[in-house]
Amino acid sequence: MQLEITNSAFQDYPIEFKKINPEDFQYIFNPDGTREERNCFEIENNGEKIIISPNEDGYINEELQSHIELEHKNTVVINAAVGQGKSYSIIQIIKRYYDAMQNGGQQYLIFVASPFVSLVKQYYDDIVKAGIPESQIYNYDNLGRDTETNYLDRAIQVITVNTLLGNPGEDGFKNSDIKREYLNHLTTYCEENNIKAVFIYDELHDSFQNFKQKYIFNLWKWRNVIHKNFVLSATYNEASKVVIEYLAELTDFKIQIIESERVRFPQKQSSLYLHYSPDHIFTSSTLEIKELITKLITRGKKIDILCYSKTLAKSLLNSRDKIGKLLVETYGEIKDCTSELITNQRPENEEPKNQFDNTKCNVGTNFKTGVSIRKANHAFIIILPPRSTRMWFRNKYGIFSGGINSVIQALARQRNKGEIHIILPRPDKFDFSTLKHTEMNSLQKEEFENYYNLITYHKDPKKLVKYIKLNRQNFFLREFYENKLRGNVKNEIEAIENNLSRFNLAKLSYPTYDEFKLENGEEFLANEYPIFGEDISAYLTFAALTNQFINCKLVGINYKRTLSFKEGELQENLTQCFNRYFGEDYYISRTTICNFNRFYTDFRNSLFRLFEMKYQKGTQSAQWSKITPYNNKIFENQLLRFCAIQYFQNNYYYPDDIENKNHDIEYTRSNYFLDCIAVARTINLEQIDYSDEYKNKIKAYQNLDYFRTKVINYIGTTTRGRRFSYLPIKPLSGFLNTDETSKALETIDLLIENDDFIGNNIFNFKRNFEDKTTEQKIESFYSILVEDFVNKITFERYKKVGNRRVHYINSIKLLPFNPNKIIDVVTPADFDKNYMEYIKEYECKVFASEIAKFSSYEEFKKHENEKITQLLSSIDEI
Repeated sequence: MQLEITNSAFQDYPIEFKKINPEDFQYIFNPDGTREERNCFEIENNGEKIIISPNEDGYINEELQSHIELEHKNTVVINAAVGQGKSYSIIQIIKRYYDAMQNGGQQYLIFVASPFVSLVKQYYDDIVKAGIPESQIYNYDNLGRDTETNYLDRAIQVITVNTLLGNPGEDGFKNSDIKREYLNHLTTYCEENNIKAVFIYDELHDSFQNFKQKYIFNLWKWRNVIHKNFVLSATYNEASKVVIEYLAELTDFKIQIIESERVRFPQKQSSLYLHYSPDHIFTSSTLEIKELITKLITRGKKIDILCYSKTLAKSLLNSRDKIGKLLVETYGEIKDCTSELITNQRPENEEPKNQFDNTKCNVGTNFKTGVSIRKANHAFIIILPPRSTRMWFRNKYGIFSGGINSVIQALARQRNKGEIHIILPRPDKFDFSTLKHTEMNSLQKEEFENYYNLITYHKDPKKLVKYIKLNRQNFFLREFYENKLRGNVKNEIEAIENNLSRFNLAKLSYPTYDEFKLENGEEFLANEYPIFGEDISAYLTFAALTNQFINCKLVGINYKRTLSFKEGELQENLTQCFNRYFGEDYYISRTTICNFNRFYTDFRNSLFRLFEMKYQKGTQSAQWSKITPYNNKIFENQLLRFCAIQYFQNNYYYPDDIENKNHDIEYTRSNYFLDCIAVARTINLEQIDYSDEYKNKIKAYQNLDYFRTKVINYIGTTTRGRRFSYLPIKPLSGFLNTDETSKALETIDLLIENDDFIGNNIFNFKRNFEDKTTEQKIESFYSILVEDFVNKITFERYKKVGNRRVHYINSIKLLPFNPNKIIDVVTPADFDKNYMEYIKEYECKVFASEIAKFSSYEEFKKHENEKITQLLSSIDEI
């Protein structure tokens, strides 16, 4: 189902982005909200950052150039939105340096440091297009391949950040001898010839992880000749601030901050479509993927596909696969843009062949940043990680593991106006109360909530997505470091620092906050906070609905898939659905902590919320009918039975159901009533704190238990001839007294009004009492009691006792003796009692000293919840 989105309420809603501010380098911010002044760095422009605006075409080059002093030694931080031409601007700065050198000015060696090998050639080509001769540009890819080219006499060196900092990669011990020699020769050449070095770090968000302490020493090789650093990004992060400090230290601690305003140009924005898939795992056969690619090809679109994982990309590239074959037939050669590295090395120093090609259809993983897609009639497909990649401790998000910045960058690859289609899982539920900390008005909040609720995926309430301002990231990082990491060993750190006898022993120095932030900060945020990337689908949904993207605007949502169910095959259909769209993680999490009613309710609600469902009765030629809540009694009956089989497995009370779990055996009204009575018997209404609905339901089944006993005691036995047990076809006068008659009528009403299965005619009950007198209602009630609570023997003719027709009773239908192994929709959907007791027992052990300060465990929990609420409120206020 595609829903068109006008999103008019968010037309001019402010764009939130990560800012680099002077105070980031002037103060240390503490978890308690205080700050400490420091005077290490000089923020130029009188301690203020420079704000520039894009021109009428959306570009910043002209105004940016006016603030760049080529001869001035400093570190320039440029914070510009995606698509505003910051890479073009930096190449124009290179051109200014080159022209100045050609006119006899100071000689410079300019390094353009790319975050990826795949972007080196693009930078090289763009610099050539700016009018700088190729003879003045060196592509480091030629190291070891072209030994005749002299790189020393080339003013511009295009390399990777890895190479510049001497990072050998995950599997190496040191960078190659060729690269070491290359950098050492250049350093010496600059010192001997009075050449100053300029370093340009574009897309810093993708290279910050290289700036570890052990690699920073390689930058200090340039300390005698370094003149200027340019740092650029549209999506800075907290770790970037540490990198900026490292770089500024080499330029006399001087920092110039230039920030461009985030301005939308509707005439340039692409149309953004979100396709929510319920699949637990994404493959080339995922319906949303297949249908989208097929439709775009049918419409004659040029397409590129960015995948979260290499495995998925390779499956789409497989020409023997249906989709891969379709791509080849449509576009010819498909460009494989996945990593060529084997154990972090390229075989035989081959030239990279996996770079993005604007003339071809590209499928892969390596063009989420840096690349500019400039194709007419183009549709850009981005496939985000499915729910199966979400893990307990660390998510397996592939190229999007870095959090929300990776998504923003991926969207920005589309430079010309076109279409962007994102395939993504449904996001977790949102804590809409946190929207009070946004700039939304009441209308915007209502619109956001309405749209978000359409596509949400059910999740444990503890995993609600909360809105948190980007500028609070440093607070959460500092709080985690100080209280959870360093705080856990604070005394030990102090003991070691004060231990003078550790002279000449192996160094023991606890990592500083900046070290933690640089090495683990972004990963921590992306794995702990849903809005920062732990639930990447939630962030993207939030950002799309609130119009946060510069280059695109949300215009459509596809959010429901049709599931087909056939009569006689419902158990098989439900099993396939459960395995495909929910998976083992869902099963384990629900059966571990939820009672049966919650497991059933969650799964049922998810089916109706996530899917359109249709049902075919009888033959293949029969018409399909839409399944809506409680409109199909066969479906509802089999769904209830399916959930019992899934939840209890071999522990289910009815072994025949387990043996025939793939067959559509009816769950009868008799079994349902017996199960409900067995549960209701265990409950004392005076000792529970349930809703009125559940109290009334329990009362109804306790009453029904009374009448079950009544009818069993009403069974008679013949005294003449062959002995047999019997019950009258109709109750005799006096079967119920006046009070019992009132109680029976009350029971009928309570069941119809409080039991969804009874009130919605899933089990035949309600119709037996419509438009009838009291006497007729009691007769119908009696018939149901007989039918559901005793086993009869049916004869062609009714037996008679005297002049009365009677039922021949074979046996009594017994109540289940273990109410913990049966369908229970009598008690509210909640956490499993055993799980809650385990949590309580665990907390009583761990927090024994704290709990002792309160009158009870319950009072302790109440106090803790209040503290958490207050803390969140104070954080939001800050």
